[in-house]
Amino acid sequence: MKKLAALIALALPVHAATESRTVEVSFYCFKYAPGVETVQVANGETSKSIRLSTANITEPVSLPVSDNQAVILRADQALPAAKLKIPAEIGKALVVLMPSPAGSAEPYHAFAIDYGHEKFPLGTYRLVNVSKHAVRGAIGRSYAEVKPGGIAGIELQGENGATQGAKFEFLEEGKWNRLTETRCAVRRDRRWLVCVYQDPATKRMNLRSIPDRTVNLVTASNATASIAE
Repeated sequence: MKKLAALIALALPVHAATESRTVEVSFYCFKYAPGVETVQVANGETSKSIRLSTANITEPVSLPVSDNQAVILRADQALPAAKLKIPAEIGKALVVLMPSPAGSAEPYHAFAIDYGHEKFPLGTYRLVNVSKHAVRGAIGRSYAEVKPGGIAGIELQGENGATQGAKFEFLEEGKWNRLTETRCAVRRDRRWLVCVYQDPATKRMNLRSIPDRTVNLVTASNATASIAE
Protein backbone atom coordinates (compact mmCIF):
# COMPACT_ATOMS: atom_id res chain seq x y z
CA MET A 1 0.00 0.00 0.00
CA LYS A 2 2.85 2.39 0.79
CA LYS A 3 4.44 1.63 -2.58
CA LEU A 4 1.11 2.28 -4.33
CA ALA A 5 0.70 5.60 -2.49
CA ALA A 6 4.20 6.61 -3.50
CA LEU A 7 3.51 5.81 -7.17
CA ILE A 8 0.28 7.81 -7.09
CA ALA A 9 2.11 10.77 -5.56
CA LEU A 10 4.73 10.64 -8.30
CA ALA A 11 2.01 10.59 -10.95
CA LEU A 12 0.24 13.69 -9.62
CA PRO A 13 1.18 17.03 -11.24
CA VAL A 14 3.52 19.23 -9.29
CA HIS A 15 2.47 22.88 -9.13
CA ALA A 16 5.41 25.26 -9.29
CA ALA A 17 5.59 28.16 -6.88
CA THR A 18 4.43 31.52 -8.17
CA GLU A 19 7.28 33.36 -9.87
CA SER A 20 7.21 37.06 -9.02
CA ARG A 21 9.49 39.77 -10.36
CA THR A 22 9.55 43.47 -11.10
CA VAL A 23 9.91 44.80 -14.63
CA GLU A 24 10.84 48.34 -15.63
CA VAL A 25 8.09 49.54 -17.97
CA SER A 26 7.27 52.64 -19.99
CA PHE A 27 3.85 53.29 -21.51
CA TYR A 28 2.56 54.53 -24.83
CA CYS A 29 -1.17 54.98 -25.47
CA PHE A 30 -2.20 54.84 -29.12
CA LYS A 31 -5.67 56.24 -28.39
CA TYR A 32 -7.43 57.01 -25.12
CA ALA A 33 -10.22 54.78 -23.89
CA PRO A 34 -13.20 56.98 -22.91
CA GLY A 35 -12.70 58.39 -19.42
CA VAL A 36 -9.43 56.54 -18.76
CA GLU A 37 -6.44 58.80 -19.41
CA THR A 38 -4.64 58.07 -16.14
CA VAL A 39 -3.69 54.65 -14.74
CA GLN A 40 -2.10 53.36 -11.56
CA VAL A 41 0.81 50.95 -11.14
CA ALA A 42 0.69 49.30 -7.71
CA ASN A 43 3.93 47.95 -6.23
CA GLY A 44 3.49 46.55 -2.76
CA GLU A 45 2.09 49.20 -0.45
CA THR A 46 2.90 52.03 -2.84
CA SER A 47 1.39 53.05 -6.16
CA LYS A 48 2.39 55.33 -9.01
CA SER A 49 -0.02 57.44 -11.01
CA ILE A 50 0.74 57.48 -14.75
CA ARG A 51 -0.71 60.12 -17.04
CA LEU A 52 -0.93 58.33 -20.40
CA SER A 53 0.16 60.11 -23.56
CA THR A 54 -0.71 59.66 -27.22
CA ALA A 55 2.28 61.79 -28.23
CA ASN A 56 5.13 60.54 -26.04
CA ILE A 57 6.49 57.49 -24.25
CA THR A 58 6.30 57.86 -20.46
CA GLU A 59 9.18 57.71 -18.02
CA PRO A 60 9.86 54.17 -16.73
CA VAL A 61 8.28 52.79 -13.55
CA SER A 62 8.48 49.43 -11.77
CA LEU A 63 5.62 47.02 -12.50
CA PRO A 64 5.09 43.81 -10.48
CA VAL A 65 4.75 40.68 -12.63
CA SER A 66 3.50 37.32 -11.34
CA ASP A 67 3.86 34.22 -13.52
CA ASN A 68 4.46 36.55 -16.49
CA GLN A 69 1.11 38.29 -15.92
CA ALA A 70 0.72 41.97 -15.01
CA VAL A 71 -2.23 44.20 -14.12
CA ILE A 72 -2.49 47.94 -14.70
CA LEU A 73 -5.16 49.61 -12.54
CA ARG A 74 -7.57 52.43 -13.20
CA ALA A 75 -7.01 55.75 -11.45
CA ASP A 76 -9.24 54.78 -8.49
CA GLN A 77 -7.38 51.43 -8.18
CA ALA A 78 -10.73 49.64 -7.86
CA LEU A 79 -10.67 47.84 -11.23
CA PRO A 80 -8.06 46.86 -13.84
CA ALA A 81 -7.46 49.19 -16.77
CA ALA A 82 -5.57 46.45 -18.64
CA LYS A 83 -4.08 43.01 -18.19
CA LEU A 84 -1.13 41.74 -20.17
CA LYS A 85 1.58 39.11 -20.43
CA ILE A 86 5.25 40.05 -20.10
CA PRO A 87 7.42 37.06 -21.09
CA ALA A 88 10.20 36.01 -18.74
CA GLU A 89 12.93 37.03 -21.20
CA ILE A 90 11.80 40.69 -21.12
CA GLY A 91 13.51 42.64 -18.35
CA LYS A 92 12.58 46.10 -19.66
CA ALA A 93 9.29 46.62 -21.48
CA LEU A 94 7.41 49.18 -23.51
CA VAL A 95 3.69 48.65 -22.88
CA VAL A 96 1.44 49.79 -25.73
CA LEU A 97 -2.20 50.46 -24.88
CA MET A 98 -5.17 50.86 -27.19
CA PRO A 99 -8.93 50.90 -26.55
CA SER A 100 -10.55 47.50 -26.18
CA PRO A 101 -13.56 46.52 -28.32
CA ALA A 102 -16.97 47.41 -26.91
CA GLY A 103 -18.10 45.05 -24.18
CA SER A 104 -14.60 44.11 -23.00
CA ALA A 105 -13.89 43.69 -19.29
CA GLU A 106 -11.00 46.19 -19.35
CA PRO A 107 -11.00 49.54 -21.18
CA TYR A 108 -7.56 48.89 -22.71
CA HIS A 109 -5.92 46.10 -24.64
CA ALA A 110 -2.20 46.06 -23.85
CA PHE A 111 0.90 44.24 -25.03
CA ALA A 112 4.59 44.43 -24.17
CA ILE A 113 7.58 45.05 -26.46
CA ASP A 114 11.13 44.22 -25.41
CA TYR A 115 12.54 47.66 -24.63
CA GLY A 116 16.10 46.63 -23.87
CA HIS A 117 18.85 48.16 -26.00
CA GLU A 118 19.86 44.77 -27.42
CA LYS A 119 16.45 44.33 -29.07
CA PHE A 120 15.70 48.02 -29.59
CA PRO A 121 18.97 49.92 -30.03
CA LEU A 122 19.42 53.55 -30.92
CA GLY A 123 19.19 54.00 -34.66
CA THR A 124 16.28 51.57 -34.97
CA TYR A 125 12.62 51.96 -35.80
CA ARG A 126 10.42 49.32 -34.15
CA LEU A 127 7.51 48.71 -36.54
CA VAL A 128 4.51 47.25 -34.70
CA ASN A 129 1.53 46.12 -36.74
CA VAL A 130 -1.65 45.70 -34.70
CA SER A 131 -3.94 45.85 -37.72
CA LYS A 132 -5.44 42.97 -39.71
CA HIS A 133 -3.41 43.89 -42.80
CA ALA A 134 0.18 43.22 -43.76
CA VAL A 135 2.34 46.35 -43.57
CA ARG A 136 5.64 47.27 -45.18
CA GLY A 137 7.95 50.21 -44.67
CA ALA A 138 11.09 51.56 -46.31
CA ILE A 139 13.38 54.34 -45.11
CA GLY A 140 16.26 54.92 -47.48
CA ARG A 141 17.74 51.50 -48.20
CA SER A 142 16.24 49.89 -45.08
CA TYR A 143 13.07 47.82 -45.47
CA ALA A 144 10.75 45.65 -43.39
CA GLU A 145 7.48 43.83 -44.04
CA VAL A 146 5.31 42.84 -41.09
CA LYS A 147 2.39 40.43 -40.91
CA PRO A 148 -0.72 41.27 -38.83
CA GLY A 149 0.23 41.20 -35.17
CA GLY A 150 3.94 41.20 -35.98
CA ILE A 151 6.93 43.34 -34.99
CA ALA A 152 10.07 44.14 -36.98
CA GLY A 153 13.05 46.47 -36.73
CA ILE A 154 14.19 48.91 -39.39
CA GLU A 155 17.87 49.67 -38.90
CA LEU A 156 18.79 52.72 -40.91
CA GLN A 157 21.85 53.34 -43.02
CA GLY A 158 23.17 56.78 -43.81
CA GLU A 159 25.17 59.73 -42.58
CA ASN A 160 24.00 61.94 -39.76
CA GLY A 161 21.99 64.89 -41.10
CA ALA A 162 21.24 63.31 -44.47
CA THR A 163 17.64 63.18 -45.65
CA GLN A 164 16.03 59.95 -46.84
CA GLY A 165 12.69 59.02 -48.34
CA ALA A 166 10.26 57.15 -46.09
CA LYS A 167 7.24 55.20 -47.31
CA PHE A 168 4.80 52.94 -45.46
CA GLU A 169 1.98 50.90 -47.02
CA PHE A 170 -0.65 48.32 -46.05
CA LEU A 171 -1.97 45.40 -48.09
CA GLU A 172 -5.69 45.16 -48.79
CA GLU A 173 -7.37 42.90 -51.36
CA GLY A 174 -4.05 42.17 -53.02
CA LYS A 175 -3.11 45.85 -53.43
CA TRP A 176 -0.58 47.95 -51.50
CA ASN A 177 -2.08 51.22 -50.27
CA ARG A 178 -0.18 54.23 -48.95
CA LEU A 179 -0.16 55.03 -45.24
CA THR A 180 2.39 57.82 -45.43
CA GLU A 181 5.20 59.03 -47.67
CA THR A 182 7.65 61.74 -46.67
CA ARG A 183 11.31 62.63 -46.26
CA CYS A 184 13.16 62.58 -42.97
CA ALA A 185 16.47 63.69 -41.52
CA VAL A 186 18.86 61.05 -40.20
CA ARG A 187 19.71 61.36 -36.50
CA ARG A 188 21.94 59.42 -34.14
CA ASP A 189 20.36 60.08 -30.76
CA ARG A 190 16.94 58.44 -30.94
CA ARG A 191 15.02 55.26 -31.35
CA TRP A 192 11.41 55.31 -32.51
CA LEU A 193 8.23 53.30 -32.21
CA VAL A 194 6.10 53.11 -35.36
CA CYS A 195 2.65 51.71 -34.63
CA VAL A 196 0.10 50.82 -37.33
CA TYR A 197 -3.48 50.43 -36.12
CA GLN A 198 -6.94 50.19 -37.68
CA ASP A 199 -9.58 52.27 -35.98
CA PRO A 200 -12.41 49.86 -35.02
CA ALA A 201 -15.07 52.54 -35.56
CA THR A 202 -13.99 54.16 -38.83
CA LYS A 203 -11.93 51.18 -40.16
CA ARG A 204 -9.33 53.73 -41.22
CA MET A 205 -5.70 52.64 -41.11
CA ASN A 206 -3.51 54.88 -38.95
CA LEU A 207 0.25 55.20 -38.51
CA ARG A 208 1.88 56.81 -35.51
CA SER A 209 5.61 57.53 -35.17
CA ILE A 210 6.77 58.20 -31.60
CA PRO A 211 10.30 59.18 -30.54
CA ASP A 212 11.69 57.73 -27.34
CA ARG A 213 12.57 60.87 -25.38
CA THR A 214 13.40 58.85 -22.26
CA VAL A 215 16.74 57.79 -23.76
CA ASN A 216 19.81 59.82 -22.83
CA LEU A 217 21.10 61.78 -25.82
CA VAL A 218 24.25 59.86 -26.62
CA THR A 219 26.08 59.29 -29.88
CA ALA A 220 25.41 55.89 -31.43
CA SER A 221 26.97 54.20 -34.41
CA ASN A 222 23.56 53.61 -35.99
CA ALA A 223 21.22 56.27 -37.35
CA THR A 224 17.57 57.13 -36.95
CA ALA A 225 15.13 59.58 -38.51
CA SER A 226 11.74 61.07 -37.76
CA ILE A 227 8.67 60.17 -39.75
CA ALA A 228 5.89 62.70 -40.25
CA GLU A 229 2.36 61.31 -40.37
